[in-house]
Amino acid sequence: MTRLALRLVLPLLLLALWWTASRSGEIPAILLPTPGRVLESAWSMAVSGELWKHTAASLARVAAGFAAASALALGLAFLFFRRPHAETLLSGVLESLRVVPPLALIPLLILWLGIDEGPKLAIVILSSFFPVHVAAVGALRGAAREWGELIEALRLTPREALRHVLLPGAAPELLRGVRVGFGYAWRALVGAELLAAASGLGYLIEDASALGQTDRVMVGILVIALLGIAADALLMRVLSGLVPKAKEPAGLGATRAAAKDREPAGPCAPADAPVEVRFEGVTKRYPKATPLADLSFTLEAGRVTALLGRSGCGKTTLLKIAAGLIMPDAGTIEGRPERTAIVFQAPKLLPWKSLAENVALALMHEPMSDDARFARAVEALAMVGLGDRAGDAPHQLSGGQAQRAALARALATRPRLLLLDEPFGALDALTRTALQRECAKLFTTDAMTVLLITHDVREAVLLADRIHVMEGGGFVETEEVRAARPRALTDPEVAALEERLLGTLLQC
Repeated sequence: MTRLALRLVLPLLLLALWWTASRSGEIPAILLPTPGRVLESAWSMAVSGELWKHTAASLARVAAGFAAASALALGLAFLFFRRPHAETLLSGVLESLRVVPPLALIPLLILWLGIDEGPKLAIVILSSFFPVHVAAVGALRGAAREWGELIEALRLTPREALRHVLLPGAAPELLRGVRVGFGYAWRALVGAELLAAASGLGYLIEDASALGQTDRVMVGILVIALLGIAADALLMRVLSGLVPKAKEPAGLGATRAAAKDREPAGPCAPADAPVEVRFEGVTKRYPKATPLADLSFTLEAGRVTALLGRSGCGKTTLLKIAAGLIMPDAGTIEGRPERTAIVFQAPKLLPWKSLAENVALALMHEPMSDDARFARAVEALAMVGLGDRAGDAPHQLSGGQAQRAALARALATRPRLLLLDEPFGALDALTRTALQRECAKLFTTDAMTVLLITHDVREAVLLADRIHVMEGGGFVETEEVRAARPRALTDPEVAALEERLLGTLLQC
């Protein structure tokens, strides 16, 4: 059975029950007219133009009121998102209005606005404002929580963040709120027309009820139902078109072909030599913990430094300080370059952008054309084996491929300092091993200053030149790894180092 046929089963069953009940004679026609009588009345009202006049009046009111409510709801949502103090100021008034049924305000609205269109529009606005507003505020804050670290890491301006990340990220939930708000607007309007109107479907129903014309009442109810279904379907189609979806950028095919004909520039341009970064007395305190306490060490230029430790030992806090995402309570960081890139534990790829667009987003502040930006993005994707997937959406990738794309986004900026926050921790063993080997090759061919956060002893031994074991906000052991990359676990020196580090961690 098709979906459409399944949806028609219950309405047809109800129609059959209606016909049977009305023809049985058990229920007076004044209470339940036959379907034929209702259809006859509908045809008569349509031919006379009466039905179209009342329908047009209701549609005009709901359209005007819902448009005004949506504009006001979205405007206040953006204001509250950018200025939380404004929400604190207005929340009491808004909450009072939210809990009062809009129809209870009709007598007061009639006194203030008269009997014409004002009260009806006010009821529509009050009824549909809150579903849209609450959904918009929640959607924007949810998008900010989900993508906030990425926005900070890419150093997007508020306008760039709103355009490329927050609005697209909030769109699905926001548009669901718009749909719910439209339903509230339609129901509230009909209720208002029942009480105070000289036209509209609600007025038509009330007038027919007063005259005992049940068939006309049924016509009004059925028209409201059919219009509601049609309007909801139309709104869903329009809104689904507004939800951003990943698609291949125009001209990407030519950019990809051109990228194949030239050598990738590598993550570091010749002028961007690796940088040495010094941490002196770095301390970070929270109300219930001190993850970093007077920590001093150096990230040597062109070398990979690993921070190895259990979850909660402070290593990710230190990485975020190195990235500038949070500030230390004490201590200094010297030599931190502006050109710093970070790869998070999760890929954090924007699902509404293609891979090329995700990578190009990291280049927003580079003084280059859009074509050059996409060319750099394709080059970076090619470096991690995804050059032919540049136009794909993130959902088309495996977990390992998504993490490669996140690495490409970092490499595209040609960083002087690369920060890796357990980037392979969520992957399966085979995929993790493959990516570790690729990174080992990358770190060997392109000298970069790298800070690697990991709880995997083997990963630290295979990739790092220096390993700091962290516990209790400080270093309990430091090891130099002298074996050249790529390293084999069968190498006695490498195996002994792995065993020694594992023993240290188990004793912590």
